[in-house]
Amino acid sequence: MRDRIFGGTGRVKRSIVAVPYLAIVKILQSFGFYGHRNERYAAAIRELLGSELRKARVVVDLGCGQGLLTALLGGPQLLVGIDTIHVDRQRSNEPEFQRIQGLAERLPLRNGCVEIAIAISLLEHITDQSAFFRELARILEPGGYALLQIPELRFPIEPHTKWPLLYVWNSSTRNRVLSATGYEDLNLATSLGETTRLAAAAGFAARRIVPIWHFRLVRILRLSMGYFTLFRKGAE
Repeated sequence: MRDRIFGGTGRVKRSIVAVPYLAIVKILQSFGFYGHRNERYAAAIRELLGSELRKARVVVDLGCGQGLLTALLGGPQLLVGIDTIHVDRQRSNEPEFQRIQGLAERLPLRNGCVEIAIAISLLEHITDQSAFFRELARILEPGGYALLQIPELRFPIEPHTKWPLLYVWNSSTRNRVLSATGYEDLNLATSLGETTRLAAAAGFAARRIVPIWHFRLVRILRLSMGYFTLFRKGAE
């Protein structure tokens, strides 16, 4: 999912509403922002999970999309990418790793079979986030880790649509923007507070929360563009 929507223009409709999105994405693509971001995210995942990632037997990357980030992780004996998108390996030049097609709210995995679940740029595209956390709790072994990356949807320039202060506009305008930029599934109720609440309700304890700053000016101003959130199942 994520590699097909971030920095992509195939789903964008021809509309004046989509002009900011197209302009900003073109600028970001011109200096390789999306590839560099995958590398930074992979480094952050390795740092946050440390030896747990290196010694894990089974790690799943939920919402893996084309797998460009998944392929950078390495470490576990079995690395599995799960996404709603089916990849035809005979016609695809996407990275090689085990893939399963499925929904995040109904994962095609056995109870307690996973040690680490990673979900980058996924939670905000899920309507029933409570069901997602229940599924995480089901598939993870006791003491297993869930590492999520979530955006700050109240950032002055909303990270997906590139629309200024999207959350303050009326619902009609917001829906037009989401439709024009291909983000109809964006759950604008997603927030750090709600994420930690839902995780706690599913039996997870927060271990680390790390803010994300993609640009130097944003870091100087201390305006977080998102968060890495590390949870552990059943841990105090």
